[in-house]
Amino acid sequence: MILKVTLFIFITLVLTVIFAVVQQKTGLNFEKISLPQLAPAVVVLILFLIYKDLPARINLHFDKVILTKSLIALVVPAFLFAIAFFVGKQLNLNVKMTDNLTTLLPLMITGMLIGALGEEIGWRSFLQPILEKKNSVLVASILVGIIWGLWHVGHYKSGLLFMTGFLLFTISVSIIVAWLLRGTEYNLIISAMFHLSINVFFGVFFHNSMTDSKFMLVNGLVWLIPAIGIVVLTGKDLIKI
Repeated sequence: MILKVTLFIFITLVLTVIFAVVQQKTGLNFEKISLPQLAPAVVVLILFLIYKDLPARINLHFDKVILTKSLIALVVPAFLFAIAFFVGKQLNLNVKMTDNLTTLLPLMITGMLIGALGEEIGWRSFLQPILEKKNSVLVASILVGIIWGLWHVGHYKSGLLFMTGFLLFTISVSIIVAWLLRGTEYNLIISAMFHLSINVFFGVFFHNSMTDSKFMLVNGLVWLIPAIGIVVLTGKDLIKI
C-alpha cells in the first residue's frame, strides 16, 4: 500500500507541474479547464495499468440514495461559504461576491465539472479507499485532506497563515465528504458534486479573496466546525478499521 500511495503522490505532483507548464506556455483553455486538475485521474489510470489488484474502482452507480446525497453535496458548500462570507463581512475582511455572476458561471461550469471529476477520481475514488485498507475512515480522510491541500503548490506563495487555513479547509472537506460517501462504495458522483459546488461557490462568494490569508483562516475554521460535529456524532463509525 505504501508503495502505491507514494507512487500516486509522486507521479501526480510531477504531472501537475508538467500540465501547469504546458497550459501556461501554450495558453490552452478548453472551456476554462485547468489541466493540472486532470493529473490525479491520469495517474490513477496509469496505476490501474501497472497494478491489477487495486482496491479502488470508479463507481458511477446512481439511485435515490445517491441522488439525495448528491443534492446534499451541492448544498453544503454553498451554505458553509455563505457563513464564511457573513463572518468575513462582520470582521471587515475584503470579501466581495463576484460582479459578473451571470456571465462567469456559464463559461466556467463545464471546466469546473471536468476538473472536479479529474481530482475526485484521484482523491476520493482512489486514495481514500486505499488508505482505508490500513487506517480508519477518519485517519484516511485527514491524510487525504493534507495531501490534497499540499498538492495546491501555487498557494504556498500566499504564506503560512494562508496555508494553515487552507489545510484546515481541505481536511474538513475530506472528513465531510468521507461521511457522505459512507455506504456508497466511494461514489464518484457524490464527491464530484461536492467538489464542483466548492469550485462554483468559492468563485461566487470570494472571487476577489483567493489569496487573502485572514479570510482563508476564517473559512477553514468555519468548515472545521461541522467536520468536528460529524466526528463527535459518528465517531465510532469513522474511527474503526
